[in-house]
Amino acid sequence: MCIIKKSDYGRIKELIIGYETGGFSDQQAKKRILFLKEKLKKAKKVDDAYPGLVDIVSLNSVVRFKNISTTEEKEYLFVYPKIECKELGRVSVLSNLGVALLGHKKGDIVEVKEFDRSKYSAQILKIQPTSEPWIKRLEQYKE
Repeated sequence: MCIIKKSDYGRIKELIIGYETGGFSDQQAKKRILFLKEKLKKAKKVDDAYPGLVDIVSLNSVVRFKNISTTEEKEYLFVYPKIECKELGRVSVLSNLGVALLGHKKGDIVEVKEFDRSKYSAQILKIQPTSEPWIKRLEQYKE
């Protein structure tokens, strides 16, 4: 089951509305947003004080995961699209990876679909929440 913090739900809905209003850059973006809308609709929405949220992938979480097929491990911070920089370890929550892992807990295995239509299974190994002030500092450097 997918669990989303109410605060993240509101922020992500705003992002989706922005994408829908501005149009989609390509069909993949449109499919990803539609998938995310469906995922949010089905998700259990919980208060930010909900017990166990530290073990759920959310906006501003650092997530370590393993590609089940290759056993390769990666770690990314899931952020707003405007501060995404994969080379610096920041991935958009609206990316294919972000959409796939959002709302899942440590130990879950989820399917990630890539832009080239390939897919792989990823197991979530570790989740570490970050602080809002830290993310705000990142946003200052991006603009």
